[in-house]
Amino acid sequence: MRNRIAVWGRDAQEKRVLITIELQVTDNIVRIETFPEKVVSDDVYSAFMNKWRKDEEAELPEPDRVIARELSVTESLLPDDLKAEQTDMIVRAQTEWHFHVLSEKLAQTYRSELAEIEDRIERAGSYSSDLWNQAKAFWQKVQGQLQDKTLLREQGNELRKRSDAVFARLKELRQEVNAQYEAESAKQKEKFGQLLQEVEGRITEGTHLNKVFQELRDLQRKFHGIKFTKKDRDEVYNRIDAAFKTVKQKRGQGSEDKGGALSRNEARYQGLMKAMERMEKSIGRDKEDLKFENRRIERTDGQLEAQIRQAKIVMIESRIASKGEKLADMVKTKDMLEKRIEKDKKRAEKNARKAAERQAKEAAKAKIAAEMGNRQISPEEEAKLAAAAAEIKAGKKQAKADRKSMKSAPPEDMMANYAAFSQVLAGEVHVPKKQRTPAPSLLEQATESIDDAIEVATHKVQQAVDTVKAAGQVLSEEE
Repeated sequence: MRNRIAVWGRDAQEKRVLITIELQVTDNIVRIETFPEKVVSDDVYSAFMNKWRKDEEAELPEPDRVIARELSVTESLLPDDLKAEQTDMIVRAQTEWHFHVLSEKLAQTYRSELAEIEDRIERAGSYSSDLWNQAKAFWQKVQGQLQDKTLLREQGNELRKRSDAVFARLKELRQEVNAQYEAESAKQKEKFGQLLQEVEGRITEGTHLNKVFQELRDLQRKFHGIKFTKKDRDEVYNRIDAAFKTVKQKRGQGSEDKGGALSRNEARYQGLMKAMERMEKSIGRDKEDLKFENRRIERTDGQLEAQIRQAKIVMIESRIASKGEKLADMVKTKDMLEKRIEKDKKRAEKNARKAAERQAKEAAKAKIAAEMGNRQISPEEEAKLAAAAAEIKAGKKQAKADRKSMKSAPPEDMMANYAAFSQVLAGEVHVPKKQRTPAPSLLEQATESIDDAIEVATHKVQQAVDTVKAAGQVLSEEE
């Protein structure tokens, strides 16, 4: 976590304010400033989050309140009259900043020791194996602390840079060894360059990309086992990394999702399972670190190292709890995706059945149409088809006219006709089919329309039967 954080909160008057908190590591002081919501525009908030937190210069308003407090493990970072909306960030900062302060004290001890080594090298003026062994022993001790993560990354980088300078100075005094080292690095760089040139050529061709990807992985493993100079290592690594990205991009071009929601959910499910596996392994590593720290704290000699171990235990426990919550959310998402995938599978099966049925129907229609198309239709049959088409067209026009007349009828006539129509359907009134009156009512018109529709439907059924019989006769003749 950075040594600067900014969160929204409330002051004693329950007014919303932006709270900025900065840890001054060397002094073990926490500097707190508050800014009223009205002065924190979008640009100001962006300046806080994107510049101020990264120790960059930014134009910021004047705070309405400034507080300086000593960092404590037992007391909260904020005073009682300030409440942050993101309490988890405050708790996390308190545990990690305490570790930062203790780690800074340990780093200061190493800085003093490294300064003595640098002074001895400058006063020596010539190469000495004793100086080399002292620098090597010091760096191994720092590396041990880096592996145990009792030093922060920034502190480790600082000590690493200064130690690199020490070794660089010793290497200058040992030019012959350094020249040999660079020559070996150049040789390995040329060797890897030739191998990468062959791989890059096959990537350009775009064939056997899976095999090329495996070769790159093997090449990467060999790369990590070779000693290079920093420049040569960066150049070779950048070429390997660029080759990996190109292969992944080309492999992804031909694997577009064509399966719809099911494929997307299955891909998301697979990715989630891998993420859960990584999270479980990460929690397992944290638990192992916690066991290690608990064992080490029992055998710690110095008080400072014991405090660092204790602060680190608190930090690891907080990290395990946070990862556990994320893993629980992943499990919920996993259950949800499993239900979605099951639904998608059933939907896909249903759609597949419908598609198969449609294809079968279309095939049957096409077969009958082809067979009927080859059959010669007599003039009598052609006349019947024309007459049937005319009757269907006339029936549609009459039905449309009946609907229009029913819509334009007065409300009382509509109610009376609906009542009479319900009696007919219930069998309470017998209406002769062919009965006609000089002034037919809407009910009678509806009855006539029903009769016409029945006749048309009967004709269609008979026509369909004739068609099927004809198709069967043609098929039997062909057999």
